[in-house]
This record gives sequence, structure tokens and C-alpha cells, in this order.
Amino acid sequence: MIKLAWRNVWRNRSRSAITIAAVAFSVFFAIIMRSFQLGTYQNMIDEVMGNYFGYIQVHGEGFWDKQTLENSFEDSDKLRQGFSSKPGVQKVVGRIEAFSLVSSGDLTKGGLIMGIDPEHELEGLQLQDRIIDGEFLDAKSSSIVVGKDLAKYLNVRAGDTLFFIGQGYHAQSAYGKYPVRGIVNMRNPSLNKNLVIMPLADAQWMFGCEGRLTTYALKLNKGEDYHELAAAYRADSTLTKGLEVLTWEELFPDVIQGIQADNAGGLIIILVLYGIIGFVLFGTVIMMTSERMVEFGILVSIGMRRGILSGITLLENVLLSFVGGLVGMLFGYPIMYYFNKNPIRFDAEMSAAMEEYGYEPIFPTSDDLNILFTHGIIVVSIAILVSLYAVMKINKLKPVEALKP
Repeated sequence: MIKLAWRNVWRNRSRSAITIAAVAFSVFFAIIMRSFQLGTYQNMIDEVMGNYFGYIQVHGEGFWDKQTLENSFEDSDKLRQGFSSKPGVQKVVGRIEAFSLVSSGDLTKGGLIMGIDPEHELEGLQLQDRIIDGEFLDAKSSSIVVGKDLAKYLNVRAGDTLFFIGQGYHAQSAYGKYPVRGIVNMRNPSLNKNLVIMPLADAQWMFGCEGRLTTYALKLNKGEDYHELAAAYRADSTLTKGLEVLTWEELFPDVIQGIQADNAGGLIIILVLYGIIGFVLFGTVIMMTSERMVEFGILVSIGMRRGILSGITLLENVLLSFVGGLVGMLFGYPIMYYFNKNPIRFDAEMSAAMEEYGYEPIFPTSDDLNILFTHGIIVVSIAILVSLYAVMKINKLKPVEALKP
């Protein structure tokens, strides 16, 4: 049956070639479009989440809902070792994150104070290349780095001094004064407006949190399944007693919603594209069926079972779609692979806009092979669906009427 169906496909070479080309182009276009879309999402997640916040964060229980130092937790080498011992974890980064009034002269503004260990932070907070005035933090010196917009509001430069007053652990007063070592241009505009970075030990001292942290940010190996890793941590009640383990989706659901909204637009375009493929294949099936009614009538008259004839006709359309899908995949994968390794870089204007929001100004593809197979399966499914028209016509065929001129 397959051999006969293949021969029938090439009885009308022009029609078959046009159908294969239409399917191949549609599959190629869908693969490339989805690959760029998913690759861009993954790059955004890697850049912002992986390099700034970590795919997984650990807090004291209730901290993310009520971000107060009362929900901080005791730091220890044993606890860090427990989180870093899981396969796929490169390092565990400790932070203090709290709020304080920041003052210079008569000017005062609320700020996010982030205490970090600059030598062991995630790549996104190793900001030496984003300093626009002065220098980045030195863990051994009690100094601070300030976001550029906050520095502009407070009218300070590198070498000036800022004063802090707020509430520390157990409601004790938190105050201090620190020299500004550098002004940093953060990629995130909101952080530029309120972020102050200081050495972890100084932040712990100022807020009365010696030996305590608000956050562990986990640096993972590339491609690590963070959902599975987070589930493994949660299952270890001894390790996570009094702690909460959150993935980046749980930390930033608004980012997920943005991706889902954009992804929905891409899916609509692909659905339209596959609708066009369906009509192209359906037109081919209608023409093929009409041209061959006499042939079908003769075959049924001489005793060919309708089931076999329907099966051959169905196979013809599946073969057309399979060949077209395969051609589209063969042309699509090299482009997917190339632009994954050599992503498109945006021009200066677009580059500056993307960097402002913390994204590297590139447009990469995803090299996930599931994209190829998914769209190939969809094409074959469409082919089977529209081929049911020919099957229906054959099952209703009356040989005497089909043989009339």
C-alpha cells in the first residue's frame, strides 16, 4: 500500500511539488519563529533570573510575603553545605535585603539596602563594568555603591557620604554613615532609583543581624532542572526547617504572565499558519479526489475493498505532508543551530533599550529539538485530518455514477 501510495503521489508531479513546498515553507517558518521566540525567553530568564536573582532562592519562612528582618534566618557553614551539596548547584550566595531611609544633606529617600559578598556574588551583581563614577565595592572597606538615579536625586558623587536610619532586627534602631565608593548604572531602571549595595558584614552590623541573612541565591549549572531541585530541597524537612524554597516563577509571577501573554501572540500566528496549511492540503485532497473519481469507481467495480482504497488515499496525503515536513525540518535545524551559537545583535538604539531592562541585546534561537518534532507531528496530524474528506467520498462512492462521463 505504501509503494502504491508513493507512486500515486508522483502521478501529478506539479501538484505534489507545490503541496510539498507549501508544507515545507510553513514548517520552516513555524520552526524558526518559535525557535527565536523561545530562545529569547530563555535568554531573558538566564540573564535576569540566573545572573541576578538565582533560579532558586531560600528565605526564612514567610519572608517573601512579609519582607522584614524578623523573617531572616541564621547563616551557618552547615546550612550552606546542605544546599550546595545537591548535584547541579555551583554555589550558594548569601545576602541581606532590607529597607532604610537614605539621606544626604536635606534630601532623604527610601532605599533598598542589599548587603552582598562582592567576591562571591552572582554575575549580575558583579558590577565592575557598570560603574560610571568611582569604583566597585571592596569587601574589606566599609563603603557603598549607589544606583545612578538615587545618587542623582540625593546629589552625591563618589567620595561623598550617605546617612542611613531605619529599623533593624528585633525592632532595634539601624543607623550608620558610609562613604560612597562608586555610582553604578544598573540594567534594571527600578533598581537604579533605590538600590544601595554595601558589604555583607556592614549590612549585618547596621541592621543588628550579625550571623543572619534574608536570602540564599543559588547558582545552578546551565540547563539544570530547578523545579526538580527545589522539590528535592522541600522534601528534606531537616534541611529546610523554618525556611522557604522558591523558584524564580514563584518569586516573580508577573514575569511569567508577561511571557505567557507574548507567547499567546506567537501561538495565534502559528495557528493561522497551520490553518493555511490545512486549506492548502484540503484543496489538494479535493482536486485529487475529483480527478480520480473514475479511477476509484473502476477499482471498486472490479472488487477492491473500499477500506484498502481509503487507506492508500490517506497514505498519499500523509506522505506528501511527511516529505514536506521533513524538508522544512532539514532546512530549519541548521538555522536554529547557527543563530543559537551566533545570535543576532541589535543596533545601538535597541541595544541601549534592552540593556536598560537587564537583557543582553541579542536575539538567539532555541536549539531544543522538541520544536522540530512538535511541528512535524502537527503537520502529519493536519494531513490525516483533511484526508478524511477523500475517505468519506470513497465510502459514499457509487461506481455507476462515478463511471458516467
